[in-house]
Amino acid sequence: MQKPDWTKIFDQLKINTDTLIADVITIVLVLIAAKIALAIHNRIMSRAIDRTQNISDSNRSKEVVTSLTLIKSFGRYLIYFLALSIIINQLGFGSTLSNLVTVAGVGTLIVSFGAQSIIKDVFAGAFVLFEKQYEVGDYVRINDYEGTITSLAVRSTHLLTQQGQKIIIPNGQINTVINYSGPFNTAVINIAVPYNTDTDRVFSILAEITKDYYETHKELCYEEPVVSGINTLDNNVMTFSVSQKAVGRNHHTVRRDLQVLIKQRFDKEGIAISYPQINTQDS
Repeated sequence: MQKPDWTKIFDQLKINTDTLIADVITIVLVLIAAKIALAIHNRIMSRAIDRTQNISDSNRSKEVVTSLTLIKSFGRYLIYFLALSIIINQLGFGSTLSNLVTVAGVGTLIVSFGAQSIIKDVFAGAFVLFEKQYEVGDYVRINDYEGTITSLAVRSTHLLTQQGQKIIIPNGQINTVINYSGPFNTAVINIAVPYNTDTDRVFSILAEITKDYYETHKELCYEEPVVSGINTLDNNVMTFSVSQKAVGRNHHTVRRDLQVLIKQRFDKEGIAISYPQINTQDS
């Protein structure tokens, strides 16, 4: 039986060990470089977004910020993609170019195993951008969530609520969108009073209150108020409707102010407000 050549075995182990160490060092360097590239990319994009504050046209500013946040998200995925392909190449699985195709193939394989939602999210995000359904800075209601758009990513939309909650919604799960960032939103207030109330008196008081509010708060009001008179007749009450178009997203403020003024004036005039006292809707 031939004895093993331990010298050759140790030499081979040394070569393999050296190769392994070189591969590990290279992979670590690639990961460090990717992390540095991500930091640089994020810093550049953040500075670019900050510079949009100098754009005088607010609509143009929102468009630029929206595009930059999307580019920021896409750049992160691109850096991850390139780093992964280089690592695969270092491990001896073909050239960098062929590995780009390999990584793309792995993505296809992932989709075949049930990650179709990723593609759905990406395509849905593209339609949101192209159709300009909303932009960064818009105040919107998406599905059951309401807040300000803080960023658009390749796969998701980031929403900040008035309570400070950060909501991340996959683009593919967005069903309905209400964008409140138009030139105006309407505050609608319905006031229910008993049938024995003098309708002309109620109408006159509501007209006076809303007109005074419009004259003293023109910075909040988009147009003159509308008092619709009796809007509905229910079993025990008749309901008057007041509409006030508010500039931008000030409809919540206008609605609250008018509710307080109406309640105070009705108390002073001895006019009862039936249950439910005030039912509000926004459009």
